[in-house]
Amino acid sequence: MTPSDWSSQEEQVARQVFDNGRRRSIEQLISTLQTKCQALNTDESVWHMHDYLSTERHIFEGRSEFDYSNILFTLADLLKQRLITLEELDGLDPKKLAKIKAMSMF
Repeated sequence: MTPSDWSSQEEQVARQVFDNGRRRSIEQLISTLQTKCQALNTDESVWHMHDYLSTERHIFEGRSEFDYSNILFTLADLLKQRLITLEELDGLDPKKLAKIKAMSMF
């Protein structure tokens, strides 16, 4: 998809939902880290935490740019991860919404 495939209203909806999903993913990560930090008690647990953070950073950075060529996939992933809801996507073209729904199932 390209910017010309999006109305200004759709772009506004998609950007807002995208930003909400990113914010929620960080909030969720912080909450998880607070719990995991309480279990740090060995050198192995420290290295496990490092690996976990590296993986989470990679996932987050993959979601961090609003890119028209991937936005439907990104929104589907955010939906699949329950970081956004279908209701938040109201205002998108029904075809785009159907694609997001379908992709979120896999």
